[in-house]
Amino acid sequence: MNLSLFTILISSFLIVFSACQSAAEQPGETDSESTVGLLQHNVYFYVNADATAEEREEFEAGLKELLTISAIYKSELGIPAATEERDVTDHSYTYAIFTWFENMDDYHVYEVHPDHLHFIDTYNHLWADVKVYDAEIIDAK
Repeated sequence: MNLSLFTILISSFLIVFSACQSAAEQPGETDSESTVGLLQHNVYFYVNADATAEEREEFEAGLKELLTISAIYKSELGIPAATEERDVTDHSYTYAIFTWFENMDDYHVYEVHPDHLHFIDTYNHLWADVKVYDAEIIDAK
């Protein structure tokens, strides 16, 4: 067997082998966890228009600290996306937190947790409004 044919065979094998790797072995891929059955607690904060840049930074830091409460199964922090304006789209909020709880007991621990109550006491003067949306996640399949 000549060298170029051998090189082609080895290259073909490597291409087929790498294509057959599982998604977990592919670089950059993440395992998406199911949240079915969890309680999702979403909170939208509408920060006062006259809040200073420093107050907004402190508020954001407070949100990040809030999301470290151990009763939270999973959490994310967001700001309005640059999606197109539509009648049904609300871009007027300043921050949103998305939290998941494994059960109602964990949610109740969070609800009365000293860090949660401290966050409310410390930052409630900065928001004009807060909207809370709670949902039990069901299987969409």
